[in-house]
Amino acid sequence: MIKAVIWDIGGVILTDPKVGDFWKNKEDSKELRKKFGSNKISIDDFVSEGSKLLGMNEKDFLDSYKKAYFSIEPIQEVLEIYENMKTDKYILSDTNPLHLEFIKKNYASIFNQSKKNYFSPELGLRKDDRKIFEYLIENLKLPPEEVLFIDNKKRIVDLAKETGLNVIHFTNAEKLKEDLEKYNIK
Repeated sequence: MIKAVIWDIGGVILTDPKVGDFWKNKEDSKELRKKFGSNKISIDDFVSEGSKLLGMNEKDFLDSYKKAYFSIEPIQEVLEIYENMKTDKYILSDTNPLHLEFIKKNYASIFNQSKKNYFSPELGLRKDDRKIFEYLIENLKLPPEEVLFIDNKKRIVDLAKETGLNVIHFTNAEKLKEDLEKYNIK
């Protein structure tokens, strides 16, 4: 029986920010984003390095960054599923300090409904690191077979599954309803 459902936010409850468009798909940006998302560098260092990487001044970089990362909105059908779920809900999000501040302010109701929220910058870990799932299992004090994790990224879902968690690879709201019913979650 599932006693806890861990939800990703970006690409599941909220639309994904336009990351690829902003970074112009530069491979060099991945390491910078990873360091920033796990709080290994400051906002100032992130803006400095990011602006150099994209050949922009820091103000233009930050303005453009905010437009790309803050242009998100709820996926209404999924938000309704989330809000109506009776099973304990938790949030796990690979976000970064700038985006985290924005989503906490603008989508507080999502976080207030969650029993606990786990954010990469606060944990110093990202979802592409198995340790984050081991940490969650330990922190929830539940066996992994009683926990369900929902994410839109297949590689992250596969990693979570390796730790024993039940998983749903989110693709759309209708499929999510079907998948939740398989776990007897209404």
